[in-house]
Amino acid sequence: MRPASSTFIGPASLGRLSRYTGLYFDEFAIDSAWIREHAELRLPPCKGIASLVLRGEYRPHPDARGLEAGAPGLICLINGVKAGECRPSRPGPFEMQLSLPVDAAEQGARLTCRLEGVGRTNTLAWLGRVTGLGFLQRFRHQVKNRQLRIATLTTAEGEVIFDFSLRLSPFSAAFARQHARLGLNIAGFLTADLGVGESARCMVRAADAAGIPSALVPLKLHCKNRLGDPTYAARLQATNPFPVNIVHLDPPASPELDHHHGKNFRAGHYNIAYWAWELPEFPDAWLPHFSFFDEVWCPSEFVRLAIAAKSPLPVFTMPHAIAFARPVGDGRVRFGLPAGKFLFLSLYDLNSYSERKNPRGTIEAFRRSGLDAGSAALVIKVQNIAGNEADFAALQAALQDLPGAILLTDTLSREEVYLLESACDCFVSLHRSEGFGLAVAECMALGKPVISTNWSATAEFVTPQTGCPVDYTLATLTQSHGPYSKGQVWAEPDLGQAASWMQRLAADRALGNSLGQAARLAIETHYSPAVIGARYLNRLEAIAAF
Repeated sequence: MRPASSTFIGPASLGRLSRYTGLYFDEFAIDSAWIREHAELRLPPCKGIASLVLRGEYRPHPDARGLEAGAPGLICLINGVKAGECRPSRPGPFEMQLSLPVDAAEQGARLTCRLEGVGRTNTLAWLGRVTGLGFLQRFRHQVKNRQLRIATLTTAEGEVIFDFSLRLSPFSAAFARQHARLGLNIAGFLTADLGVGESARCMVRAADAAGIPSALVPLKLHCKNRLGDPTYAARLQATNPFPVNIVHLDPPASPELDHHHGKNFRAGHYNIAYWAWELPEFPDAWLPHFSFFDEVWCPSEFVRLAIAAKSPLPVFTMPHAIAFARPVGDGRVRFGLPAGKFLFLSLYDLNSYSERKNPRGTIEAFRRSGLDAGSAALVIKVQNIAGNEADFAALQAALQDLPGAILLTDTLSREEVYLLESACDCFVSLHRSEGFGLAVAECMALGKPVISTNWSATAEFVTPQTGCPVDYTLATLTQSHGPYSKGQVWAEPDLGQAASWMQRLAADRALGNSLGQAARLAIETHYSPAVIGARYLNRLEAIAAF
């Protein structure tokens, strides 16, 4: 005897009810299910649906006799309130019209089906199991219960919600998708001047482009960076009304979500973590943080492979959506940059660990290029010097004897960052690893040629056709740098090849223009808000069927 139930269980959703419980299949009637005592069907949101029809049959069982003869009665309740009853007096099909409460359109409902008139035979079945007495054994088959069959649950218009002739999948995922109450609660550092803040803002753009309703919830967790981006300030709210939460934060901060927002923030929702990570192996120390979520989204296939190798949850690649208004104004005047030089730009946040960003590699490549200081310059833009004084001092020392070097340290708005990127001729990222590479993608979207290490996430969009990928060798970390532990591996870019790319681009503007146009087309084709938003929509429709 096999229960007719399906289960969706993840570490954050243990205890969720399956779509249906208490229904069983047998060989007596293969086109329907039977109820042992009571069953429960969990209905998806049914927007626009006013009533349902439950269909079944009273089918006499050939082994029914005595107390087992005759059909049981059936009472149906929706959200605990009686919605209908049926007491078949003769064999044949039956149907019950069930009115849906108004709130079921938004929240879904629970349909409880309870048999009447089986108390005595169920008790005898139980006694037969616990005593082993021979004359009671026939009651254990519960043939009285099996005579009342449940076949389908549909809308009054005929849309199928459950079809119990389909034993492997009675629930109609197509119905759930059609009537899903889609929407995202996007929680993140939505006003912060840092990568994880821009990650959340990228998601808002993509959701808006796909027409997905969203609630923007600013995280209450501590943020080291300036909260200075007003892009979505007017849309921020404290509540999370939609069925799906997606939270942009670093994995170790996951336990703080309940502390700052309360456990009710996650309760009753499908919870998705949006995580980035920059090395091939996800840290073992972070494995407990999966328990706060139902699945993980990440910005690149590189990150997905690292997380999925250790994840008990599904992990999906949902890249950042790259789109912004083209900068207006003279960026070289605004930032005091020389007008006639070919400018190479490298920018990063000192909070993101200089050893991984590898600015000294970029500086050394520019030095090796031998480009004349009168015709070319290297612009280095950093932020968050406070707390990173040693790294900043090392950066200053590396630049001290480099002709044509310009160091910018102000914290800029997003519009100013785009203006700076547009003012320079080429972006250089000789990183040792990236989880995505927002600045790389932004400069590509601006039509700039990019010189980038050909490893980790940036290798997914910087190709020989769209940029200047730089060869590398993998190196084992001999000491830990923040979360990047000794023994892991990352890339050491070929600085000589990077220097050669600098020479070629400075000498051949047409090459840079050609690569830049291809780069812009690649970003617009594969990373536009509409394209990324469509990925969200497909996944949300699938989640709605759980």
